Amino acid sequence: MSKPEINEDYLLLLIDNKGIIGTDTIDIVRHFENENNKLLELCGTDGTDNIDQIVSFVRTELQPKLPNKTFKYCKDLDKAYQSVHVNVEIGIKTFYEKRDLIYTNQKLASNEEKEFDLESAFRDLKSEIKERVELWFKVFDIEFAYNKAKAIPNVLAYSHRISGWSSPEYKITDNLKQEIKTNFGYGSVSYFFLLFTFKNIQITPLSEWIDYRYSNFSEVIRYTRSFTSRIPVVDKRGRLRYYKTRIENEYWNYAIEFTQNAANLSLTDEDEFIEKYIISECEKMVNGLQTIYTNSEFDLIDENQFDIESKDTNRYRLDIKGFELISFKTEKIIGALDFIGKIIEYNKIIPTDKYVTRIKELNKQFIPKVHIAVAEEKEELHQAKKELADFLIGHNKLADKDKFYKNEQIRLKEKFKATYENEYVEFTTIFKNSLDQLAKHNHKVKLHTENIQILNEFIEKYNNFMN
Repeated sequence: MSKPEINEDYLLLLIDNKGIIGTDTIDIVRHFENENNKLLELCGTDGTDNIDQIVSFVRTELQPKLPNKTFKYCKDLDKAYQSVHVNVEIGIKTFYEKRDLIYTNQKLASNEEKEFDLESAFRDLKSEIKERVELWFKVFDIEFAYNKAKAIPNVLAYSHRISGWSSPEYKITDNLKQEIKTNFGYGSVSYFFLLFTFKNIQITPLSEWIDYRYSNFSEVIRYTRSFTSRIPVVDKRGRLRYYKTRIENEYWNYAIEFTQNAANLSLTDEDEFIEKYIISECEKMVNGLQTIYTNSEFDLIDENQFDIESKDTNRYRLDIKGFELISFKTEKIIGALDFIGKIIEYNKIIPTDKYVTRIKELNKQFIPKVHIAVAEEKEELHQAKKELADFLIGHNKLADKDKFYKNEQIRLKEKFKATYENEYVEFTTIFKNSLDQLAKHNHKVKLHTENIQILNEFIEKYNNFMN
């Protein structure tokens, strides 16, 4: 017997058990077991055309029990366009249309004297019908479970696979509120966040800024913990373009567990809660920034891994050199200035001036290195432009010769080959190599131009904040 799965066989509940936060489950009851057995019988593995019989069963046995309704249900939490439309008549119409298409394709194949596997086509159609109707059963069953969970007075949250935006907020203590923020079924913009608000101040995972190679300020400040696995997609230079998002139903186990542990800690030892989720995060960030400033190799969390605060969290060694290293350090150290406003907010809970001071002092130590890097990149750009100009002297002569040959091809037509056969073959090889070299020279100029732009943007950020 297979292991029960969350949001397939049961819902996981977060409950307030007289001041202690605990968990419970609700079974997703199968209300259509008999109907499903009959469906399996009708849509068996044989390839006969019994679509009329299947339709009769759907219309007489299922239609009275399955009213037309659109369910915000995600088959896959991280895929786009997720919802289920239950409409028996539309379904029946589709079944007949697909059956007619099978016979049409059989006739076309016969006319063209091609083979056509009629039995295989009907097996596929009946498998599709079975999958569609079983999905109808699933969405009704889980909807019943949702309603049952909502009716329990002490339920704070429950697992779900509902598409669209959801952000229910619950008060844990007088000082702590939790918000489980989900946006399932929207592809790369899907998310699964938990946000704690302590004494009306959002708690932010500052350590993520230094634990991951690719972090985004506007993303990190949206949550206390993300239950989304991020797969970075980078350009040829290793710069982040976007994330592919992965969210699995099983992540609800981690979300509920994390919420339960944090909430109970706030209930039993508020000072320890502050230490773990505020002070420790500030310490990790400023210490991590110092490490980034000092070192050239870094142990970072694997972006492809779903981080569940495990001791076995996978890390990898990032070893980078040259501009890539100064760019990484600049992004992290100067980029950390954005978080100072958040850290100052924490002053209402604990003194945080020392963290602000350390970030500012580190930036003052680091900014001369950025100016040196800009000067070096400008020198590299100057040299790249000079090399390009020198190269273009010879390349432009080849380009003029290429135009000459093209004009000759138009003028001589079929006589061109006999007139220039040997020299033109040799020229095309030379010109192709020259075009390849031109592309490399242009890429080098573009590369250093972009490098200067990147660093200058961070210098501007530094000046705006520090001056």
